[in-house]
Amino acid sequence: MRELTHVLPELLRGFTERAIQSRSERFARLPEIEDMSNSFLIFFVLCTLGVYYLYWRRRQHRMRASSWEWIASQVASNREFNFDTLSRKYLYEDGIDATPETVWEKINGVMGLWSMFRNAGLFLQLVDYATEHGAEPPEELLESLRADAVQVRIAVLISIGKYLSTCSQVAPRVNAYRAAMAYSSMLAHMTKLFQNHSTMLFPRFLECM
Repeated sequence: MRELTHVLPELLRGFTERAIQSRSERFARLPEIEDMSNSFLIFFVLCTLGVYYLYWRRRQHRMRASSWEWIASQVASNREFNFDTLSRKYLYEDGIDATPETVWEKINGVMGLWSMFRNAGLFLQLVDYATEHGAEPPEELLESLRADAVQVRIAVLISIGKYLSTCSQVAPRVNAYRAAMAYSSMLAHMTKLFQNHSTMLFPRFLECM
């Protein structure tokens, strides 16, 4: 018993010293661990930015190198989402002969809205193609087309957002009507550009409509 009384403090002292040493070593390694974590985070961010940059460069190159056939093949025909039923002269006059309620039904709701959203960007690519191949439309017409595209996309996003976030059917339909009006204006401006300033491409434009 007396021997145990002498040995026990020695054991406790040795255990405490080892615990303190182990804890000190862990604290000493914390800056190293933090440095490793920061290095990994920086590496991850740089890799992400690098991948995005390569994707952006490839997309820009593909857009510049796109042929008329490729762009036209991506355009959703206005007949696919029944936009041609909203106006008898939808390519030559802006404006639609429909109410917000009937617009939503005729274009099949979100599906038609998304087609207008995609087409707005593709129309601008067709315009870029035309200007790179001899068309010289006035700057006012180009600005009108860009403004139309922005209005179409904003109205589409608001309409879809309202449709997904509210129970009311009024807000989605009103904004779908606004999108259709802006899309109609864009079609009329597109027709004017190709008919008056790029007559060689005008028949091909009508084909993809």
